[in-house]
Amino acid sequence: MSASLANLLIPISGLLISPFLSRELGPEGRGLYAALTLPIVVWGWIGTYGLQDALSYHVRQGRLSSRAAARFSLVAMVPLSVLAVGLLAVIGLLLFPEAAQYRQFLILALCAPLHVLANLFIGALTGNSDIRGLNLVKTLPALVRTGVVIVACLAFDLNAYQAGLIFGASVLAGLVFGLVRLWAAPDPPVQDAAPPKSVPTGSLIRYALACLPGVLAAVSSARLGQIVGLPLIGARELGYYAVAVSVAEIPMVIATAARSMLMGRQASGDTRAATQVARLAVLASVVACGLLAVSAGFAVPLFFGADFAPAVVPTIILCAATVLYACMTIYTAALLAYNRPAWSSAALVAGSVVGVVALLVLAPLGAIGAAVASFASYAITMIIAALGVGRVPALRSLRMLTVPYDDDIRLIKEKTAGMVGVLRRTGPPPAGPDDVSGTVETEAAAPPPASRLARIVATGRRLGVGTLGVGALIILAWLRVVSSQTMQLVTAGRPAFNSREVPSSPVGDIIGDGFTLLFLLLAAGLAVHGLRRRRPAGYPWIAVALGALLAIELAGILRGQMPGAVAAAFPLAAIAIWAQRPQVAVLGTIGVLGGLTALGSMFFAAVRPDLALLSGAAAGDKRVLLGGLLTGPYLHSNVLGLALALSVAFVFCLRRPAVRWSCLVLILGALVWTGSRTSQLAAVAVVVLYLVMRLLPGRSWPASAAVAAGALLVVVVPWITSDPESFSKRGQIWAALLERWTESPIVGWGPKVFQEPGLAADLGGQFNHGHNVMVQLLVIGGLLALVPFALLCFVAWRRSVVLAAGGQPAALLFLVAFSQVSWLEASHVATTLTGYVTWLPLVAIALATPASPPARPASPPLAAPTSPAQATTARGIARVPAAAEHVEQRAFLP
Repeated sequence: MSASLANLLIPISGLLISPFLSRELGPEGRGLYAALTLPIVVWGWIGTYGLQDALSYHVRQGRLSSRAAARFSLVAMVPLSVLAVGLLAVIGLLLFPEAAQYRQFLILALCAPLHVLANLFIGALTGNSDIRGLNLVKTLPALVRTGVVIVACLAFDLNAYQAGLIFGASVLAGLVFGLVRLWAAPDPPVQDAAPPKSVPTGSLIRYALACLPGVLAAVSSARLGQIVGLPLIGARELGYYAVAVSVAEIPMVIATAARSMLMGRQASGDTRAATQVARLAVLASVVACGLLAVSAGFAVPLFFGADFAPAVVPTIILCAATVLYACMTIYTAALLAYNRPAWSSAALVAGSVVGVVALLVLAPLGAIGAAVASFASYAITMIIAALGVGRVPALRSLRMLTVPYDDDIRLIKEKTAGMVGVLRRTGPPPAGPDDVSGTVETEAAAPPPASRLARIVATGRRLGVGTLGVGALIILAWLRVVSSQTMQLVTAGRPAFNSREVPSSPVGDIIGDGFTLLFLLLAAGLAVHGLRRRRPAGYPWIAVALGALLAIELAGILRGQMPGAVAAAFPLAAIAIWAQRPQVAVLGTIGVLGGLTALGSMFFAAVRPDLALLSGAAAGDKRVLLGGLLTGPYLHSNVLGLALALSVAFVFCLRRPAVRWSCLVLILGALVWTGSRTSQLAAVAVVVLYLVMRLLPGRSWPASAAVAAGALLVVVVPWITSDPESFSKRGQIWAALLERWTESPIVGWGPKVFQEPGLAADLGGQFNHGHNVMVQLLVIGGLLALVPFALLCFVAWRRSVVLAAGGQPAALLFLVAFSQVSWLEASHVATTLTGYVTWLPLVAIALATPASPPARPASPPLAAPTSPAQATTARGIARVPAAAEHVEQRAFLP
């Protein structure tokens, strides 16, 4: 599973980058980028001259140690680098007739030796069956490249050459880790003797020469059309073809992972079991290619833009070709593993020749012709490789490598059932004894209540007043925002885009004021109720929760901005959460409300598209879907996108799978319609990290790394952005606001600073927030607001890590979404109830009590305790062991 997931990250990386590059560079620039970079990638394979497979074979057979393979690779790089750069310089003369493009290609060619060395390391790691090291060398460059390219596309005017530099240099991250793994990794056990101390140079060269024709012919496997396509089909058609390749190559990772496992396995008596991975890889490739081909018609224009609609047909053709590619990859790997490199080379050479001839003949068809040429190349290679496999005695038939047996189907069913079981498990376990809202009895379970009303009452008692009350606060805040804004749109119409002249709606104002009053009364009641029941601990941390809110209101008072009653809403809610200590599972309410918001917004757009959609000049350069950008009850699609993106994580708090997945589908569907790219990226990150944390339990560090990366962007990007046009003119907003902040760095200018008439000219428009959380807090509350807010986020992160370790990832995933949207937006940190989706979760995560694991049954009354854990259970009431309670308190109060 780890090999497949790691290999899957590579095309996912390409798929994430491609929409940004395609929109940034356009069809011609995208084609030029492919022409500049793909020869370097392909030379990374060709430039090993068969040594990659030779290293795999000799390490696998125990004839070469890992450390010796690393030394051999470094020494071999000296002549290989000279050959790589020199031959690429000659090839560049044929590919780039323009002098400027040729100079750019020559500079990028200097990165080719790095790719050659990476492939030599991959060969040695494959032979050593070091799947973890293999994953590091492959995926680290992809992850680095994804982050850097996306930020560069958003922050700067990126061209094809600059994107190529990022691509070429990103491989350095994998090289470092690959060398460390080879130097330190133990060698696989061998039956005969320990690996020889001397390097079998002669044997390595002979095996490499046998593989060399196939390696040279591997150009056909690398989509020859992208390399020579620029002079044959033109930049525009090459751009269409490159997009088609980026989609169709996703299933290729399945065969690539199977190839690594086939070549890394030690000889086994059970050939059928050893080749099971090949059969499963072919089946998975067929299913994945079929799904991609079916969805290409709408997915390609949606993700890459309407300009790339001509790439749909090449994508479908290449999806069919990828099935052949999977078979040919499996066959050639089996030939190499069973010491038949000549057959593998013959198959690849024949396929390459057919691919070149077909491309020359079909070039007038453009991208479609290039796709058909690839199909023909893969077909010939697969047929010849299949003939070679038939001559291997150990492989009795082609079915052993392609068609699943009954035990393979049983394995698929078992694995699928296990994965479904993992995904169906919800984060929050039943409430435990550390929930102040009630005590969990461990006596014999009582029969379930008969009526629905009785079950509701029992659930309410189990949750307690605190959890129910905080859930009601979240619902009231949501109703206040959605109902009043919907009524305003219906009665007064949609205001002009980006204007403060919002038409007044008396009915909407009355509804909003009513829900605000209910929120204030309930928050005050919960605070008083909790403080009367017990004396809460952790006074410094409630001060942290209140610090930023009070600092912002203090700044307003100092600037003559008298706060209204709504200014007390979040401080009262924070005190209520601190006093009641509800279960963190209460935040699942936000997930349900997010699904309802998405459903209601789409229904609103169907009924009143003039009010619920943003179109024309207001939509800017974003791709308009189904008549406009979805705004729902909000004034802008980005605001709806933020509300949905910050709700995605809490969907995973919901216990019922049908409700959980329905809400998730609704939210993601509405997010696509909003066109809010920042929110879409945040939601994708949340879903991907959720799957990683569920399938790989106990590994929450990727989510923490995403939080840290988002926080770094929040802090760094506004300071380093100098171009006013960067980030859709956010550079001008940040520069003006930071300059304004320097005039009052301690207390800021209060929450109503954006209403000052003179500020609009400096910002370039009538904006009501700073489009970055750090900038927003600095300008409205100064350092007095930013410092406690940062501390609140830190405390929430520490608590969320503890929760994730206990199987509750929602809190940590929320911080992922929050950090990812906060470096380009700031409307979600408003101190009015419109900011409920930020302030309430942060305070709840930092201050609330998490649900503990189910208590064990109590020991019999007369039985002596046999362990400290049993000693903590008495009289049928579960209690937390002292050590566990101490650890939990330290996690809560650092």
